[in-house]
Amino acid sequence: MDRRRDALAGHACVRAGCVRLPCRQQLRNVGVLSLASECRHGYLHLKSDWAILEPVDCHGNTVPPGTAGTTTLLKNLANHLQPIIRYDIGDRVSLQAGPCACGSALPMLSVQGRCDDTLQLGSRSRRTVQVLPLALSTVLEVDAGLFDFQVIQRGPRKLSLSIGAHGTAATAALRRARGVLGAFLKLQGAPDICIRCHTGQPPRRGRSGKL
Repeated sequence: MDRRRDALAGHACVRAGCVRLPCRQQLRNVGVLSLASECRHGYLHLKSDWAILEPVDCHGNTVPPGTAGTTTLLKNLANHLQPIIRYDIGDRVSLQAGPCACGSALPMLSVQGRCDDTLQLGSRSRRTVQVLPLALSTVLEVDAGLFDFQVIQRGPRKLSLSIGAHGTAATAALRRARGVLGAFLKLQGAPDICIRCHTGQPPRRGRSGKL
């Protein structure tokens, strides 16, 4: 009981702000759980002994230091069982030339964000509602239990939702997913979006194999 009381007291102390520790950013990715960490000067440093990040242009050519690429290719140096080589992670980053004032020899990294296509949906107020692909896929996966799907925007207020499976179970899963997605879009300010569902249509993949 004493240990439990001490643990609860420590937790309450942290919540009350008694423990003051600096917060540092980290860049994480599914391919490499910790890609970069922030130094005391506020710069992200790539863990180049674990991974290689290669910012490239729209033709796949490496861009010079200080220039943000169209996307970024990842090579995992630590995973010997399932190597990841020049995998397109969809992030826009730039590698900075020169050393950092913190003294770290690891390359400095600047992150501009994801380069995924953002849905531009119409609303009743005629303003454009932007929906990030990650938010949309999270809602369908977590709330609707739908995986291996594809959403395509067909117009300002039209979406198509397709999966490769077919049959009664697939139809029911899509019906549930359409309700979840419609409710989510309504909360974002885009109600009454027409969502057409299709079974038996495997998602079309790009050259990288990603949806």
